[in-house]
Amino acid sequence: MAQIKFVSGAKPGNQITDTSRKRRKLDAGLIEKAFNTRPAASSRGLDLFAVREAMGRMLQSSGGRPALLGADAHVKIPKITADWALLEKLANGSNDLRHKPSPAQVAAMVLHLALGRIPQEDLEAATRKEFA
Repeated sequence: MAQIKFVSGAKPGNQITDTSRKRRKLDAGLIEKAFNTRPAASSRGLDLFAVREAMGRMLQSSGGRPALLGADAHVKIPKITADWALLEKLANGSNDLRHKPSPAQVAAMVLHLALGRIPQEDLEAATRKEFA
């Protein structure tokens, strides 16, 4: 088999510099507005990729069932059957994560991320005594 020898013309010790023009990055908001789109896996305000990324980061195993970091109590909340089916679907779709989350853990993460998206001023306004 013949050998191929590459010759760059550069002398040893010289650096190659990129002289091409740098392209300007497009603003994501401009693209969304122009094409009437939303980011991939976006659910009108809650990014499902963010849910998966947070689940992968916060699910930690301590020998038994992996638990969410910071989750210190199990509470009973009413569930809507259709919502629970969606949570089960999200949990089953997360089987490529290091630890497979339960639907309840996905629910806790969705709740955590959704509450984190509410501006602090709105939370303070909603909890004023006039509304209580």
